[in-house]
Amino acid sequence: MAFSGLRDFIEQLKENGELLTLTTPLSPKFEISTVLSELGKKEGPAILFKKVKGYPFPVIGNLLGTKKRLSMALGVDQENLFENALSKLQERIPPVLLKDRIQKEVIRQKGKNDLLKLFPILTHYAGDSGPYITSGITSARDLKDGTIGRGLHRMEVRGKNELGISLLNPPLSEIYAQYKKENKRMEVATVIGVDPAILISFISKVPRGMDKLSVAGGLKGEPIPMMKAETVDVDIPAQAEIVIEGLIDPKGEEKDGMLGESSGYYMTFSKSPSIHVTAITYRRGAYFHAIVPWGLEVDNLLSLIHGIDFVPKMKREIPSLKRIRMIPGTFGSHAIMSIETDQKGEVRRALSLALSFPNIKKVIVVDEDVHPEDDQEVEWALATRFQGDKDLIVLPDLRGQPIDPSSKEGFLTTKIGLDATRPKKEGFEKVDVPTEVKKRLAPMLSKLKRKEKK
Repeated sequence: MAFSGLRDFIEQLKENGELLTLTTPLSPKFEISTVLSELGKKEGPAILFKKVKGYPFPVIGNLLGTKKRLSMALGVDQENLFENALSKLQERIPPVLLKDRIQKEVIRQKGKNDLLKLFPILTHYAGDSGPYITSGITSARDLKDGTIGRGLHRMEVRGKNELGISLLNPPLSEIYAQYKKENKRMEVATVIGVDPAILISFISKVPRGMDKLSVAGGLKGEPIPMMKAETVDVDIPAQAEIVIEGLIDPKGEEKDGMLGESSGYYMTFSKSPSIHVTAITYRRGAYFHAIVPWGLEVDNLLSLIHGIDFVPKMKREIPSLKRIRMIPGTFGSHAIMSIETDQKGEVRRALSLALSFPNIKKVIVVDEDVHPEDDQEVEWALATRFQGDKDLIVLPDLRGQPIDPSSKEGFLTTKIGLDATRPKKEGFEKVDVPTEVKKRLAPMLSKLKRKEKK
């Protein structure tokens, strides 16, 4: 295994020239997020903020802001990242519980914590209601079968000893509904600063009852070590930098604040419960991991996870599909698919099936002679093979993503499919130079392209 925790991953980033270290003291209120936001709009380095005003903890951000670092985290080649990641994410190795605890400092028990005095929790955007933890991955025990459900959920600081948690997605949304129905307090533990393979696994989609740490184990090729939390009956990743434990009272007031979301808009969600903190632990010299919601890092993660669910199911149902690309900047909601068929009915079937996925809002289908990764070719296909009155599918009132602010109540949205395939074979042959000449001149062309990039 190349690394066994966040610290080892940071060391690998240093060795590979992928880490920028800043020593200028910056505030967790807007200043750190401004740097992360501006540098995170393009493929910039991971950033270590060594000096944070008012705090002893350094902040690390933009960890997975490039496909190179995402491939490092997954342990796969950057070439064909998606296909390589798909095979590894389908492997399962159950976690193991350690007999000996990894040394952590126990801070204070219930009633003596002050989250904002202890940790450099970021206030990200001008319109945010306050500081939010956006990298906290939370675990809770399922009342149904005793298994542990885990997920990445935004967490609002609501007081010295209180965090709000937006439970919009399963399994934690379903587990909380069960606790609420039975009027039982829900014990939770949130970890911040983990091996990025664990972070990726926590946003993956698995059947209820399956521990997402088994997905992380598959990514790593060995079991993920766990340990017992201090004050709640939950097993958590042992090498986490920071652990926040607490209870959710099902009778407590439910509310929600405002946060700039990964769709690029300020959003508030109704009725999110509060966690009453019972204990905080952290490793000596802990790193506080920060994720700015709107940037390439989150877009990479969402495109990967949505694609992992979307691509294999689509190819299984539509064997004529050749390549599928999740379009950058759309948080996994737009896709381009190439297909090898002359049957318009097959194209329509592919479009309709793709739009049935909740995360997919727009799909373009092109012929196999068009490369989905080449924006210019896709636009060329739309300009020369698509007619809006015949080749546009509009499907209203389908389930969409909660982070789409244009959706209706219940997250219903209108979806569109664009058929940019040839109306017929004759008259739509793509111009090209002779294949044998291209092959013969390939070495020279490759050198010229490299010079062009420089």
